[in-house]
Amino acid sequence: MCVLVALRHEREPLLVVAANRDERVDRPWIAPLLWDDDPPVFAGRDVVGGGTWLAVNLAAPMVIGVSNARLGAPPGERSRGELVATLARERSVVGAVAVAAELDLARYGPFNLLIADARSTWSATNYPEPGLRREDGAAFVIANDPLAEPGERVLRTVRRATALADDTPDRAAAGLAEILADHDGPDPLCRHGQGYGTLCSTLVEVGPRGLLRYRFAPGPPCATAFAELSLPSGYS
Repeated sequence: MCVLVALRHEREPLLVVAANRDERVDRPWIAPLLWDDDPPVFAGRDVVGGGTWLAVNLAAPMVIGVSNARLGAPPGERSRGELVATLARERSVVGAVAVAAELDLARYGPFNLLIADARSTWSATNYPEPGLRREDGAAFVIANDPLAEPGERVLRTVRRATALADDTPDRAAAGLAEILADHDGPDPLCRHGQGYGTLCSTLVEVGPRGLLRYRFAPGPPCATAFAELSLPSGYS
């Protein structure tokens, strides 16, 4: 996944996560579905690696998402998608952060990772070196840049997302959808390349007591409408 935006609403404890997954167009994947019942992890699946780019623990509730800092993991490096799934199986953000702190993050391919719920946002990375920290501010954005050295693409997205923090949840989500479809500049958020590009997009809204909405676009967001996904009984 090449861009992931976590927006914390200023009026109430509410997290909105907006994400584009960029990948090779010939790499097979499965749209989000329920992986496990206990805990109930809802996520898309990368068929090749078996992991996921974005997962929601419906019971916690919390969101785990990853952006690969380099395309592909060489032999011997652990799957970044499996790291997302592992952390999403924890019962809370506190538990996921504790597990991330114990893991040897250097064994994975280069990544930036989000761990968040309606009240707190954490980041983990191993690029250029392992790190784990709590993030402040209304908007937090990860892409392929080192977290300590964000490029203009990330900085521009932070500015645009922060401006939405005081909007109603519906308007904030609509604004984030527009950001995901951005084609501005030499390094846009919505990418269309030869054999590589934005394959799908996600909009997730999480409150302190549960997942509020899960919208998914199975294609580039500039040309593919977001649709509400049906969630398991008791979690919608």
